[in-house]
Amino acid sequence: MSRTDEPSAARAGSDASAIERAAPSSEHPTAAVAGPMPPPADLPVDIARVHRISERWVPEPGVPWERCTWDVGAQSLGEGWDNVLWPVGELDGQLLVARVARRASARALLSREVLVLRVLATQASELTMQIPVPLATGPDAVLIPWIHGTTAAAVSEDGRSVVARALARMLGQVHSLPVPSIDRNPVRGVPLAGRADAFAEDLRRAGLDPERCRRALARWEQGVSAPVWHHHDRLLHGDPHPGNVVVPDGPGRIALIDWGDATTGDPASDLGALLLHDPWADVLDDYRAAASWPGLEDDEVWDAMTRRARAWGTRVALSLCGAYGPDHPLGRTGHRMLGI
Repeated sequence: MSRTDEPSAARAGSDASAIERAAPSSEHPTAAVAGPMPPPADLPVDIARVHRISERWVPEPGVPWERCTWDVGAQSLGEGWDNVLWPVGELDGQLLVARVARRASARALLSREVLVLRVLATQASELTMQIPVPLATGPDAVLIPWIHGTTAAAVSEDGRSVVARALARMLGQVHSLPVPSIDRNPVRGVPLAGRADAFAEDLRRAGLDPERCRRALARWEQGVSAPVWHHHDRLLHGDPHPGNVVVPDGPGRIALIDWGDATTGDPASDLGALLLHDPWADVLDDYRAAASWPGLEDDEVWDAMTRRARAWGTRVALSLCGAYGPDHPLGRTGHRMLGI
């Protein structure tokens, strides 16, 4: 669901290693700030395919299906690394969109995302932020309501602090939930040492000045040298960077979208992405106050967690700088993190 380039809309869908390839997905491109081009689709999405899917929706329990009205749009709302968003109707005046897999590799991600969102839906009223609600599933597709707003990557400095603190509490809640049985993501929540080659390549490509390069390398080495995660794995969002957080245009809760990278493992990788929102705020303290997983109260465990989190944040920042220019909201996000 990475919503990296759009000015004001929300959605859902990326792939398990989008940032690891230095190219987070973008399903709402704009002419003003171009991001990386997604790979060719091996499951092309056109209006005919969307019509076929719309004839085969299987509603989720409790969805007021009789109140849905159907009107498949003439074209998509955007296309990302793995999915295409297509308007298909309304429910009580709210736009409904089909997230349709455009690559065979995205099928598993879409299924995993639906599973996780179903689990989270049981806790939705207690969560700090809103989440996408799966309304129905279809062949290689999921039906969701459109969440209007602007990505956190494009909000003001004051807004970033508000978002960061809300996200810190949200991640604390999510990481403390029972862990569902889902496949592990090979590049999220894993030991940092396994990402050393990717870090080195992104550091080389980022073109940082010597001082920023030195600081980035120091934070990475501090994280790698910290004790590895040895507690029970926690449920992770997987990719909560500022392109995957939507701030509403008006009243309403901030939304955390794009659960396609959800996994289990070390919470530090999620916390690294949290730091991208506002690296100067005490967001890690906010997270610790909201979370309740066993071991969190141990200061040694917490110190190691924060060191790994700052290394993860540096890792993702380098990826963003390599994928986007300094004038792009996500490029600025990466450079801001690397400047501290």
